[in-house]
Amino acid sequence: GFCVYSPTCLASFSCTLTNWIQNPQQGYRIGKMAVKTMHRFNVVAESASLVYMSVYSTVATLVEPFQACADMLHEGYKLALTKGDSVMAAVNLVQMVPQLLFGGTKLTSLKQEIISQLNRENQNSQKAFTPYLLIFQDTLSVLVGDQEALSPTMEADLIDKRSDTVPLDYLDCLSHLRLLSSYWLGQYERAKHYAEKKIGKGRVQFRIITSEFYHGLSLVGMFRRKNKNSLIRRVKKSLTIVKDAAKNSQWNFENKVFLLRAELASISGKNDEAVEMYEKAIEGAKRSKFIHEEGLACELAGFHHSRSGDKVNAMRNFYHARMCYGEWGSQM
Repeated sequence: GFCVYSPTCLASFSCTLTNWIQNPQQGYRIGKMAVKTMHRFNVVAESASLVYMSVYSTVATLVEPFQACADMLHEGYKLALTKGDSVMAAVNLVQMVPQLLFGGTKLTSLKQEIISQLNRENQNSQKAFTPYLLIFQDTLSVLVGDQEALSPTMEADLIDKRSDTVPLDYLDCLSHLRLLSSYWLGQYERAKHYAEKKIGKGRVQFRIITSEFYHGLSLVGMFRRKNKNSLIRRVKKSLTIVKDAAKNSQWNFENKVFLLRAELASISGKNDEAVEMYEKAIEGAKRSKFIHEEGLACELAGFHHSRSGDKVNAMRNFYHARMCYGEWGSQM
């Protein structure tokens, strides 16, 4: 039967089903059961921070909107702070930030939240989550436009400082966000490097799928420079993985499918298909409130129109992209 300990056990089991057994539908069902059981036994104050962290960091992200998952993690974060549990608050924040980042949250407000948490960490004797927070801060500084490159010493510093007090998956998180930053900086070879370090080594499905998306886009960027067919074969593999994810969550992943398809059509000379897919990617990102990916789809569509000689539509898309990036808070 169920008891007061059932919610945390069910939440842990849902993570195992999703990330190790790779059964996201069943994992999600068990995860939602964990949340309902927590409310049934009225142990929200005692269990919510851990249950929300487990379910909404890795399980629900494959089904529910990133923004909704971030909201639940924020609830866990606030409950932990209310209890004076700074460690569990940091755990929820560490899982919440990537959801907010990929969900299109304004970068400046997110960066301020990280600075506040870093200040709290500095007041504690335990600094287990400082490496994560520094990764987030560096990533956000790049995306906002405060710095034009990733901190060159950070990765070496993090590796040197690794100890039993540092969460085991922080290097996986590092590669994930380094891949993201490198792509946005236009450093496609570097993005490919981090993707190859990341993919197949971590177990968090949210990171794997979003890595595949940016890996695929990076490989298209490399193809435009090197024209190697092996790169296109790998892009198609990324597309297949993201398409499978979209079956469980059109909100989170369908616009990414359209954008990868648009880029493949563009480099294949299929102009009509490319234009259609870019428009669907823009509309899908807008519908899901992914302002950053709406801007990205517009930017890539602008480059496609420019290459095909359609200067009017190129400028229209570039202007739209600039408006989206401005709303996101990026000046890159």
